[in-house]
Amino acid sequence: MSDKKQAIKLLNDEFVNLKEAEKQIFSRIVNKLFQVNYITRKKIGDANDYRFILAYKDLFQAYFSIADFELEIKRHEEVVFIKNVSSFNHLRLKKEESILLLVIRLIYQAKMDVVTLDENVEVYLSDIHAELAKIGYLDNKRMTKDRLKPSLQLLKNYNIIDYMDQKLRDDARIKIYPTILFVVNMDSLKEVLDHLDEYLQGGSDNEETDED
Repeated sequence: MSDKKQAIKLLNDEFVNLKEAEKQIFSRIVNKLFQVNYITRKKIGDANDYRFILAYKDLFQAYFSIADFELEIKRHEEVVFIKNVSSFNHLRLKKEESILLLVIRLIYQAKMDVVTLDENVEVYLSDIHAELAKIGYLDNKRMTKDRLKPSLQLLKNYNIIDYMDQKLRDDARIKIYPTILFVVNMDSLKEVLDHLDEYLQGGSDNEETDED
């Protein structure tokens, strides 16, 4: 029996046994994953969804396999995401968005060295500006709010970061979720820095990431 036939059989055998409320939660989470791709227990609004996915892991895996997606569960980082097995549906980021993403990845790694597993990584927006200046982005000129806000909002939409201050003042707190480890899936910080150098030296205007 093929993998997809086994997945269909599992869904037919077990999905019908769920309570109606559980079926509704299942459907909502499936649509949420297609929309935001990343769910983490670190985000208050996602904690119950994360636990539900773990409880019904086989059903979720079966459902997504039919649509040619893999369900990835990273228990140590408490992150769940989906990945298209044929590498379709990837999101192309603008050069500016890619640089911001890589800079936030650098900041996250530095902060992870001083926080415990249960703590959230939070920084000030001024920390991001400082890191952009450190790498020489825009010849040490600040990224304007008009350019910064769409990029930050994109990362927020995919559960990579979160923030409340829409005015984006320097003291705005930016929460960075461990999902960023699987967006910028690189083996070392040197690799991140090398990638940053490529952009700063005039790399392509668009970059394909692992967003599904």
